[in-house]
Amino acid sequence: MSQPTRHTMDDEELSYKTLRKTQNTEKNQPTLTKLPQHFYNNVAIYITKLENNYQKETNEQKQKLFHDEIELSKKIALSIYELREKKIVQAALSTIRGGKPDLQNIQPPEKKLYDNLVTTIHTCRNEIIQTKQKQPKNENKQTNNTPQEKTKQPKETQKPPISEHPTNTNPIIHIQEHIPEFVGTDMNTYLLRKDDILSIPPEISKTLIKRGVAKEIKKAP
Repeated sequence: MSQPTRHTMDDEELSYKTLRKTQNTEKNQPTLTKLPQHFYNNVAIYITKLENNYQKETNEQKQKLFHDEIELSKKIALSIYELREKKIVQAALSTIRGGKPDLQNIQPPEKKLYDNLVTTIHTCRNEIIQTKQKQPKNENKQTNNTPQEKTKQPKETQKPPISEHPTNTNPIIHIQEHIPEFVGTDMNTYLLRKDDILSIPPEISKTLIKRGVAKEIKKAP
């Protein structure tokens, strides 16, 4: 009897039994287990064939057997993916924290998930940490502000030229780097970009200058 050709071998071997075996193996291993090449594609082909057989079958009892096998196979396939998905999420976290997780058995579609997770976690981590670090330390002293200090300040999308504020009593500063959005002691929201030149209350400008993210161009009168 001739052997099946190589490009259909994985598809021919896939069955409810092999899916169940793969599920048990994945469940008992802490890292990603080795799967046949194109595993997920082969699972889709296998289930499609079962569905086609179900549609063609006229015997009611055999139809029920096909139906049960389809439903069970889908549940097991989902379980395998979710087990591996959890390991991929843990691997992404490990990478962000300086670890070197074992990814030798990762499938191509899973590698895309892993890369996206690492990028997203890294970006969010930096944004959140920078925002927390750059919050003004005297933010809780809002009750000490005078009415003059609570005048409306320009935001990122609305920064009038300095010359339009001849009576402005706030210092003028030059922003040295991008500063994530924060709420100032004047209760205004600021999103500052590198090379912005603007006038803001002294307590905020002093904090930014002290942290090295802004330089004073003109002192307050």
